[in-house]
Amino acid sequence: MKNACLVFDVLHHFKYVTVFDENFSILYSKKEKKTYSSDEDGVECEDLPGLIQWIKEEIETHKNASKYKLKAVNFTSYVGAMVHLDGNHQLIMPVYDIRRNLGYKITKSIEKALEPYPNWKTDLQVTEYSFQTVGFQLLWLKNTKPELFAKAKKSLSLAQYFQSIFTGEYFHDYSTVGCHSACWSFDQNDYHQWINDQGFHSFKLPVKESTSFIEKDGIAYGSGLYSKIAELQSFKSIESDQFIFLSTGGWTACLNPFNNRTASLSELPNNSFSILNREGKPVRMARLFSGNEHARQVQHLSRHFHQTPEHCLQIKFDRAIVKKLRQTVSQVRPEGTELGAMFDSPFMERNLNLFSCIEEAYHQFIMDLVAQQIASIRLTIDHQINRKIYVEGGLAKNSVFMNLLSEAFYDKTIYKVNFRNTASIGAALAIKEAWTTESFSAETLELAAI
Repeated sequence: MKNACLVFDVLHHFKYVTVFDENFSILYSKKEKKTYSSDEDGVECEDLPGLIQWIKEEIETHKNASKYKLKAVNFTSYVGAMVHLDGNHQLIMPVYDIRRNLGYKITKSIEKALEPYPNWKTDLQVTEYSFQTVGFQLLWLKNTKPELFAKAKKSLSLAQYFQSIFTGEYFHDYSTVGCHSACWSFDQNDYHQWINDQGFHSFKLPVKESTSFIEKDGIAYGSGLYSKIAELQSFKSIESDQFIFLSTGGWTACLNPFNNRTASLSELPNNSFSILNREGKPVRMARLFSGNEHARQVQHLSRHFHQTPEHCLQIKFDRAIVKKLRQTVSQVRPEGTELGAMFDSPFMERNLNLFSCIEEAYHQFIMDLVAQQIASIRLTIDHQINRKIYVEGGLAKNSVFMNLLSEAFYDKTIYKVNFRNTASIGAALAIKEAWTTESFSAETLELAAI
């Protein structure tokens, strides 16, 4: 009977469950839109009981499978969603939504709390005041809900909480604690002193490598990890050469695992920062809100040109249109784009009446978006010879985006990744030694050079 590994990938809006055999072929896969609950303020939040029930039911189903033996389970999740437990390991509050607004008072409290540390922004690799930033979320909790804050004895990210249900172990993994948490000192390679100063003791748990696992009842449970680092692992497993990984979704995240230099004070405002890989080493990341901007502009263009959004999404790369636009329309250069909050592309300033059809306007929008993307990617390059760029997600399927990106990085090979769930396979690879001796093949990722 074949050994199998089961992986749960919990993202902000969707949840995935995947079963791999020893050769990393998919035996079972399911994607579902998540359901939500409401917190005590009436704000949407994670339906944690529902997620727990779903995970337990899936594990029981696959433990009883007749065609394979479940040997390992691992978890990935987005960052910022925190589970708080009391001294008896019971839930004491909701998993608050990471889109919550910290508010002016909390922002000022953050600045005051970190004032004694002159280099805190570079030390913590913080780019914004966000509820997704765990340290700032804890300060919000301390100030706005002190009774709940006082009860918290352990505060974990989703992936680590899920494994604790089965192992009874409570810790962080490097990839989660080191991802813009504002809790980890990149200078000291340890928790930052301000965590002690503020009494965030519930967060100061042991930290393990993301490759660790714990065996319980014949199943190895992985420590869990941040979904983007899990994705990155898929490519680290097949590639010995230096490369860049571009993960596209609502956010487009560019990761350079070969740039271990932490971002400078001038780079941080452009949303370029360092996170930790599965071994606790810095990895440079840069983010754009490209996917969200793409969805917004598709709606905008469709309304203006009286076309359906589906028509816009089916537009293919046309070199003649690109040539015409470069001759007749003033183009933005990567070094002249605004990266900052990155909620808008330069296309927002364009007059749509300048374009004769939706195909021209859409090409110009993607040209502007790619100019931003080039600038963002460049922020992750630091004297490496990165010969390859792997692109996965929605924009990898966009022929206009991919052709323009390939043209911009003419000295690199651009690969489209057709495999849909690289995070799940990365999580399975992280604990590979627990369940398979087979090697991982690049063919699994269904790569296509552009």
